[in-house]
Amino acid sequence: MSLDLGGGPDSRILLIASDNTFAHTYADLAELLAEPADGDKFGGAVEFFDVTGRRLAPVFDPQWQLTDLRPGGDPADPAAIQLRLQAVRDHVEWFLTTYPDYAEQARLSVAEAVGSLPHLGGGTLTDDIELMPWHNKGNSGNFLHNAMHAAGWATH
Repeated sequence: MSLDLGGGPDSRILLIASDNTFAHTYADLAELLAEPADGDKFGGAVEFFDVTGRRLAPVFDPQWQLTDLRPGGDPADPAAIQLRLQAVRDHVEWFLTTYPDYAEQARLSVAEAVGSLPHLGGGTLTDDIELMPWHNKGNSGNFLHNAMHAAGWATH
């Protein structure tokens, strides 16, 4: 693992589905690399970013297993990543209103479920990343985490 996050103390990695239907935050590269071993399969193409909004390019071994992430050559674009996170949030809201049974299974009304979604864009990219679901190894997660999985890659 050789991910260099510019010497900063925040080594979080943001994963966003390329169609903006899913996002997760990982504490670091080691946590992200441990994910496939837990059986959580991605439902489509994903992209990786650091907390500055810099794209991270995946590195694969000969068996196409993710082994590393390396900074891309383009400059960080935190505003663009914030817009993508808002699109993910909007997709989860669409999912909750389209499939009200999901909220009801959590003993929430649709209004309560939608009301529990984060309000993004009021601060920095780092602030928005903090509001997104975290991967918690061995933990089934909170409502937002689980709703993100349920809504991920659901079609519009």
